[in-house]
Amino acid sequence: MRSFRQGRSRERRREHGLLSTQTRVMMPTLSPFAGFPASTLSEQLKLAGILSLQATMTPSELAHPGKRPLSLLQSEMADEEERRKRRREKNKVAAARCRNKKKERTDFLQKESERLEVVNTELKSQIEELKQERQRLIHMLNRHRPTCIVRRDSVQSPESEKNPLLEHISAS
Repeated sequence: MRSFRQGRSRERRREHGLLSTQTRVMMPTLSPFAGFPASTLSEQLKLAGILSLQATMTPSELAHPGKRPLSLLQSEMADEEERRKRRREKNKVAAARCRNKKKERTDFLQKESERLEVVNTELKSQIEELKQERQRLIHMLNRHRPTCIVRRDSVQSPESEKNPLLEHISAS
């Protein structure tokens, strides 16, 4: 009877990828499964699933591992797989949402950059126009200065400095 249980236990481990006819390589790991041979991460995950199932088993079930129905193990593993699928689906949706937000943000920043470049170009153009206007006015002032009849000593207040023609008219 004992060898039958050991055989069933061995069958379960073989079903879950814990036993194989191939030689396994010990992989360095920091996991609690460090003593178990595993050639792939998926096998380590399967082992983690089985160990988590063992953690939920009652002491009597642990004492008699052959009495736990295989269908119960399969349903628990199916539930775990379903949870993983839901989690993956949620993650996929969240990743898509994140990519969309990032794309929208990039588009917004691109449009804002283009708008600011246009504003910058317009302001530079305005600066050039104002510089030309200033040069033109300085030139006109320099041409007018020799013929100006307003004397410097008649300028007395800041208001009259702003408009020397008004003072000239009021003096007349």
